[in-house]
Amino acid sequence: RPEIRAPNRQLLFTSAVTASDYRDRGRPSSWSSTVDRLAADYDGAGAFPRLFVLSAGNSDGPVAWSAYHASLSTNLIHDPGQAWNALTVGASTEKVVITEADAQHYQPIAKSGGLSPHTTTSATWDRSWPLKPDVVLEGGNIGKNALGPSGISSLDLLTTHHRPLERLFWTTNATSAASALCARMAAQLMATYPALRPETIRALIVHSAEWTQAM
Repeated sequence: RPEIRAPNRQLLFTSAVTASDYRDRGRPSSWSSTVDRLAADYDGAGAFPRLFVLSAGNSDGPVAWSAYHASLSTNLIHDPGQAWNALTVGASTEKVVITEADAQHYQPIAKSGGLSPHTTTSATWDRSWPLKPDVVLEGGNIGKNALGPSGISSLDLLTTHHRPLERLFWTTNATSAASALCARMAAQLMATYPALRPETIRALIVHSAEWTQAM
């Protein structure tokens, strides 16, 4: 629909909707294959390629948070994040300061610069399948005390509320937030360099990424 309504406008597509059944383990699915087909514009012989920014999918919540770092190898990228031609975004974090007065007995699970407890990886996929996520961006952290892990607002990202008449701000986290940040970055690059193809924008983002010491 956006292509029909504005055929001459530069577009990128982003989605944080995923399936967490883990059954594909990197192998193509009908969903990821469709993303690949659209990204490469297979039906149009590559004349109009598209940039897709996909969420890697989130870990299994408190169970995974309690098992961090080991859970990074068992919580796998969600379908359709295995798409070869899409930019799949996981979550890292630099949020390690807890500001809530009633949560000072909590400690952040991940170190600054490390992978977020929310994220998934392709660590146990067969090596013939793509290495995912392609990049990671801020997705927030989780606090933990003697009783277990818990979400804490100061370890999340600040965003606008979807009902501004009720309140102006809210918090967001995980790979949904990280993929939104990546989509923003891609849009800024596309606006600055309008002559570049979607594949080039994707390559600029991936190849400019750096490993942190914590990673």
